[in-house]
Formats: sequence, C-alpha cells, structure tokens
Amino acid sequence: MAGTAAGLTMGEVRAVFATGPAAPDAEEATGAPGAAVLVVLGAFDKLDEGERDVPGAPGDGPASVLLIRRAAHLRANPGEVAFPGGRIEPGESPLAAALREAEEEVALPAGAVDVLGELPMVLASRREVPILPFVAAARGRPALEANHDEVDGVLVVPLRDLVAPGRYWQERWDRADDPAWVMHFFDLGEDVIWGATARMLYELFLRLLSRGSGGRTGGLPGARTRPASRSTTRAS
Repeated sequence: MAGTAAGLTMGEVRAVFATGPAAPDAEEATGAPGAAVLVVLGAFDKLDEGERDVPGAPGDGPASVLLIRRAAHLRANPGEVAFPGGRIEPGESPLAAALREAEEEVALPAGAVDVLGELPMVLASRREVPILPFVAAARGRPALEANHDEVDGVLVVPLRDLVAPGRYWQERWDRADDPAWVMHFFDLGEDVIWGATARMLYELFLRLLSRGSGGRTGGLPGARTRPASRSTTRAS
C-alpha cells in the first residue's frame, strides 16, 4: 500500500472523485444514516509535532487528512481520534449535519471546502448508528480552532504516514451477530485509530487506490492480519 498511496496529491484525489461514485460495496451498511462525518483532505505543509493543529499552505502537494481528538471529558469515546461529525438532527440532511459539526468542532466553515463525494456508509463498533462519510477538499488554508467543549486537538496527518510500513493492520473479531467481523487499525504512535474511523480510512484508501476507475480493490496491499487481542485502548 505504501508504494502506491504515499505519493497521492490533491489533484489526484480530486480526479478520483470527479469520475463519480464508486462501485457498490456488498458490505456497506444499509438503512438511513443516523450520523454523518466530514473527511477533509488537503495539501498541508508538514508541521512540527507541537504544531499539528494548524494547517499549512494549500497546493497540489501530497494529501493529508484532517482528524480530531475527542475531548477527554466526553461520555462517549473520550480521547479517541475521529473525523469531525455527529448525529443528524431532525429535518437535517446528512451533508448539512457533517458540515455543521465540522464548523462547531473545529471552526471549519462550509465555504472553506469543496465536497467531492461520499464513502460507503459504515456502522460504529457497537453497530448502533449508520454513519455516512462525506469527502471534501480544503480550499486555501483554513484557520482551524478546536472547540474544547468537544475536541481536545486537531490533527493533520499526511496520507503517507498512514500507509507507512507497519502502520496498518486488521483483526477478525468473533461476534455473536457476525463471526467474521473485521476491525481495521492505523497506528500513529501516540494514537491508534480503529473502529468506524479506521473503517472509513480503509474505504478512503480503497477508493483512492482505484485511481478513479469506479471499481474497488480487493484490499489494501501489504495489509497484515493479526490475532484479535481486544487490548487496544487508544482508538476511534
């Protein structure tokens, strides 16, 4: 995976989504979405570790993805890494919910992004609420600010970091309702991304690796399968 995805530029990302929706996914969650998230990609400068909450200059350089670390005081998923997003309010469209949540959580105005398309709907780890991810490209240099009622920090992670050797693996967890439930993991060192957020990243890479063909790859090249440990505590 590293050899094919590490050099993806924002121009290539836009070209992939310009071809239209991907082929249907047989494993995609069904039903009406109860939540929506915004997967924001941009050509951000490489920042020092202490400055990861401030995006760099725009351009057609290597693509990075915007993530948040949820506030530690929240009851649901405290301290986990996720995409900006949340539940869809009554009478609200999924896209409007994703854009609203991004503005509430990181002060990202709807006008600061171009919405490129959708990823397959996924279920959270507890399989309670279907989540619809929207992919967007940042315009210019958004001035992001974490809303500390909900977010402890904003992370700008280069795609090349997510696909570096040893960063991605998957586990098969036995579940009463699905004995072959596959969990995806991306190791960032300080954080391990898993659950619904990792599944969305996995789906994003499948779409990008298709290079706009409208098809889907059979999986991520170089993926490792580990025995299920269920010991991961730093996650989303």
